[in-house]
Amino acid sequence: MSRNNQNVKISRSFLTEKEVTAMVNEDNIDYASDPEEDDNVVTYDSDTEYHREIETRSGREYTTAPPRQVCRSVQNIVSFHEGLTSNASESFKKFITPEIVNIIAHHTNGEASIRNLKLTNTEELYAFIGILILMGANNDSELPIDDLWGKVLGKNIYTATMSRIRFGELLSLIRFDDKQTRTERRKQDKFCPIREVFYKIDELFVKYYIPSAHLTIDEMLSLFRGRCPFKVFMKDKPGKYDILIRMLSDAHTRYILKMEVYAGKNERPAEERSAKAVVRRLVKPLEGTGRNVTTDRYYTSIELAEELYNDDKLTLVGTLKSNRKHIPEEVKKTQGRKLYSSRFLFTDPKTGKAPVTLVSYITRLKPTKNLLLLSTQHNDRKVDESTEKKKTDVNLYYNETKGGIHSIDQMTRHHSVKRGD
Repeated sequence: MSRNNQNVKISRSFLTEKEVTAMVNEDNIDYASDPEEDDNVVTYDSDTEYHREIETRSGREYTTAPPRQVCRSVQNIVSFHEGLTSNASESFKKFITPEIVNIIAHHTNGEASIRNLKLTNTEELYAFIGILILMGANNDSELPIDDLWGKVLGKNIYTATMSRIRFGELLSLIRFDDKQTRTERRKQDKFCPIREVFYKIDELFVKYYIPSAHLTIDEMLSLFRGRCPFKVFMKDKPGKYDILIRMLSDAHTRYILKMEVYAGKNERPAEERSAKAVVRRLVKPLEGTGRNVTTDRYYTSIELAEELYNDDKLTLVGTLKSNRKHIPEEVKKTQGRKLYSSRFLFTDPKTGKAPVTLVSYITRLKPTKNLLLLSTQHNDRKVDESTEKKKTDVNLYYNETKGGIHSIDQMTRHHSVKRGD
């Protein structure tokens, strides 16, 4: 057999229903006997396919038979109630803490001193930040300041908080780092103008909210029209050229749990820039909690699924690129397959590796389009037979949980606090 072909072995991995009934009714049963010793007998699964063992060119072994699972694994058990933590009152100051505002006040006053303008304090900065958030909520960010403080379109809450002139001054003065040392620091860290404040806020997200059992990892592009050395181009995103932010969110509530800004290739070593390394960093605060993480084909791989399952006690569901390592040709083949048909492969339990389920689903004919999915949460061959498309449980779960970051992206664009003044 050539190297391009797979080693396919016929085995008797399951007893049929009739054989189980016969064994139960039989008085003398030899439990030490091995049913796999009879190589001439072949059993069938529910879809009348042979139970086969398949070995890929990389040495990974799969089987078409779903594994027998006596009890739920630790990776699929959650013991928490989602929602706010007990100390999440006064949420505004929980995330915009006095420590963070003091840092902003210190650097803003440094800029004010250089320009001989009035110094600010934490109380005034809280009011300033509150106005910005309210403008975003009211979709006022794109309106001119003169109109927002004017007699016709103006709103009392803005005029009662601070004057139009002072708001404009703070908008031009606000700083998040030491401007005097920025040039030197920027040689090593392009994100230095806001890194300290950004990651102090990021650390607080998971502190005051308990997410559900369903998480999502994806990226969004933050709109930015200024000069930035690490803006990226992504043709599938609305903004095309913007700042790339990878994030972990709750798939149901769309609550952001952790973020990571891509600040260029030189920010991290090559091994830390891989998709697998990004996912491991994002899920670190929630490792060992039995939750599931949904990812798209950029992040999903069999190695990542096994590491999350074994090391972090997390499951993974995601779409998969056909050129990823350890994927057998069995799930890539499309010739002769029907529209909306599915094929399943499962990690052979004898290998001792994490229970990975691979699904191949035909979404279109002429030309044939094959959707590959991976799951360590599902270990069966369930298909929704009530609909025409007959999607698998893995596919349905992925569709339900994949849109967390897309909703966040949409909300941040619709309620942006960024001003163009």
